Amino acid sequence: MGQPTLFEGKLSLIFWTPNSITETSIGQMADTIKNGAPNITGVMVKTNNGSLWQGSIDSSKPDLAINSGADIRRWVDTLGARGLEFHAWGVVRGLNAAAEIDRFVEICQVSGVKSLSIDLEPGDFYFVGTEAVARTIATGIRQRVGSNFHVGLIFDYRGTRPQQLWVQSVWFPEIDSMHPMVYHYHFGQSVTTALQNCYNAVGSWGKPVHPMMQGYSPGGSIGLYPASDIPVSAGIAVNTFKAKGLSWYRYGKGLNIPDEGLGPADLVQVAKVPRPTGTPVVTPPPSTPPVVIRPPLPADSPAREIVVDPNNERTGEFSIHYYDDPAVLSRGWNVSVDNQGRPYAYRNAVHNNQTLYVTYQPRILGRGKYVLEAYIPRDNAYSPDVHYIVVDYPNGQRRETTCVLNQAIYSDEWAPIRGTVVNGVPNQPLVEQFEFTPTQGDSGRVNVADITFVNPATHPSGHFEVTFGALRWRPVTAATPVTPVQTVTGLDSPVGTDAERAGVIADGRRTGGGYLYWTGKWFDVNPIGSRYWLGNRWAVHTGSDLNLDGGSVIADKDAPIYAIGDGKVLWARRLSSGWGNVIVIEHAVPGESRVVWARYAHLTDLTVTEGQDVKRGARIAAIGEYAPNNYHLHFDIALDPVLKTTPGHWPGDNLAGVLAVYTDPLAFIKKYHTVR
Repeated sequence: MGQPTLFEGKLSLIFWTPNSITETSIGQMADTIKNGAPNITGVMVKTNNGSLWQGSIDSSKPDLAINSGADIRRWVDTLGARGLEFHAWGVVRGLNAAAEIDRFVEICQVSGVKSLSIDLEPGDFYFVGTEAVARTIATGIRQRVGSNFHVGLIFDYRGTRPQQLWVQSVWFPEIDSMHPMVYHYHFGQSVTTALQNCYNAVGSWGKPVHPMMQGYSPGGSIGLYPASDIPVSAGIAVNTFKAKGLSWYRYGKGLNIPDEGLGPADLVQVAKVPRPTGTPVVTPPPSTPPVVIRPPLPADSPAREIVVDPNNERTGEFSIHYYDDPAVLSRGWNVSVDNQGRPYAYRNAVHNNQTLYVTYQPRILGRGKYVLEAYIPRDNAYSPDVHYIVVDYPNGQRRETTCVLNQAIYSDEWAPIRGTVVNGVPNQPLVEQFEFTPTQGDSGRVNVADITFVNPATHPSGHFEVTFGALRWRPVTAATPVTPVQTVTGLDSPVGTDAERAGVIADGRRTGGGYLYWTGKWFDVNPIGSRYWLGNRWAVHTGSDLNLDGGSVIADKDAPIYAIGDGKVLWARRLSSGWGNVIVIEHAVPGESRVVWARYAHLTDLTVTEGQDVKRGARIAAIGEYAPNNYHLHFDIALDPVLKTTPGHWPGDNLAGVLAVYTDPLAFIKKYHTVR
């Protein structure tokens, strides 16, 4: 399911630090590289160690030192003038998660930076944080830079190192490409052995592998690294292992650096390496699942729970079928891991045109009634009408039921698959339970299509993916209690006393300045659509700034904030210096089969955590300081799922962009509020 990345068909050199090269400026180094190895397309430049700029470690050559975003911009422009791309890389430390996230995001936001590669290694000068810190940094960077910015991971694939640093369980869902270190001389191996071990370890993980090859001397008894080995080792990587992009660590042969790398004279060997061509080799699944020989089960075997996910492709229980050229259609896949550690595949849904379907064919282990459920991850599940076609045998008669599931309203949870289109006939009684038997080969089969009948162009977030993750066939027994249908409560104001939030919303009262009261003495000083000056630029407000009319500019300091309705917390932490602490909650809309996303910002004393379910009226935080002696709650409601992936989304001075995503929060709450 691999898909092309911006490293494919390209060759890159890694730059470490100014003192490692003889050149004294970016332009000199870029000219040396282009003149010596014109096949090089980009330079991966070290920008930081955790929250520290690389310049704090080495500013020996001022033009090459990186101490700010402006320095990165100078690198981008100088390399670009020579036809070279700028790719950033930095070491993640785990010492201060918030500061490191801010630094990595600042780097990515410099115009012209093509990608970020995170160097994840163990040791005192590398990552020293816990698994929780690793997850905070990994998800924090991805949330802040957005889903479209390319993030790679540099790591040592050998032994237990990936497990020790939680590469697959924590970092893998947030990255787009892998850059494993294949330093065969350093490892004391032939390049073929080192590459084989690399691909054995990570080649089946489902994301592009772009080996980082050796371009430095390990010293010691192994001997000096011969630059003439570069075209030989590159040829093996490309021709034998089908690598579609390569890099070399590192360019730099400074006189005072014992761990020497490539110098200008060595570039003649790099110049001999042809650029990789084509797209990744993708082996499409067979048109029918492979035959898996299993011992037969008696028809009266007890029913047992079954879970199938994309890992079952090797057993034939998960397969993909294309209607057209698999070599073209197979490029659209992405693979990630849900919060339970199971893999899932996702791709963009296709409007009014089915291009493929995925088959789940479980091994039914016993005759009986089952409920069928799909695990929907928090991210990459945005299609509102995913079609699941289920085969079962009620009373021995074959039945196909089409079930339409809105994946967008679920987040890290099992969703029931139920349908009303039976054997192609719509508007039948709702099928909530299915009768499966081990005596029929296709019993329990589920086909899932990539089609949608909702126009993705109507969703400004740009996200319209459908996920193909784990399905669960769960037996229904007499001991299994029927889960009661939960009644979604109405919506309340996020501020005010208990009595005020239960009473009338916006009864028409206004402040002396003409601002409308929401409830009690809480008023909105900056309604949605208001255009205001931020000190250096104009902006259009996305929601409301709620203040307390209490006779003081700090009357609302530390005032409690409440969940407006039932929902799930998607984000609850510091976002940036401007936003401060932010909470994003996915709220169910009372009486409707949809959700909205509410953002509560400028907070302190957060009392909820990500993934937590909350009820209407639950205290979630308090009002914090937005600026010196400036306290208020920024509150907005998005109808589009952009806040799921970008909690800091802000259209700026763009009224149309605001209204395409956000709705008037007061009018929305008032519509669904019940006076109690």
